[in-house]
Amino acid sequence: MAALMWTSRTQLRSLGGDRLHPKYMQGASEEMMASVRLTHAVSDADYEAVHALATAELGPGLASLDEIKRVDALTGASIWVIRRNDVVTGFLAPLALSSEGVAALVDNTFDAANIDAKWVARVGEPLAGFYCWCYAGKDQVSRGALVLGLRTLIDTHFTDLPFFGRDSTEAGARIMRHLGFFPFDDTPHLFWRCCSLMEPIS
Repeated sequence: MAALMWTSRTQLRSLGGDRLHPKYMQGASEEMMASVRLTHAVSDADYEAVHALATAELGPGLASLDEIKRVDALTGASIWVIRRNDVVTGFLAPLALSSEGVAALVDNTFDAANIDAKWVARVGEPLAGFYCWCYAGKDQVSRGALVLGLRTLIDTHFTDLPFFGRDSTEAGARIMRHLGFFPFDDTPHLFWRCCSLMEPIS
């Protein structure tokens, strides 16, 4: 008898496809993020601060300012900021994915700098997972709060949904390992975590 191979693809299929989630709804989403000190970006100044932070911390080649605004408008819930004394000191960008978005990540056709509208799910609509699009903080306090926020999303609020990330930087790779992400089969640079399928982390 052939051994059953529990590949990442096999595990992912076991989760099913798009579905509604009570925490990915207007109002509930804001309340959930506020619990980890994050608020939705609301102004041009917020988006400009997010883009400047991303470029300063992670370098060029990321999504443009216009792309950040466009994608957040598509989903209504992609760009979340942390403030200190009314100044944006960090941001977290968990991108809600449709089944098409998950498939594009798995087959390595997902372009994080040019998001296709069919890859994402608007708040209040069915989704199939999240992509950790980007995060950056000005200082260690902000970065620590952002990592805690992401961990809370993964391990508390969306335990039945897969989260994906890419090891585009060594710092990002360390964070993913810290959060319990694993390589996704042979897809280059792709990592993932789903609490309902994987061992809890301490």
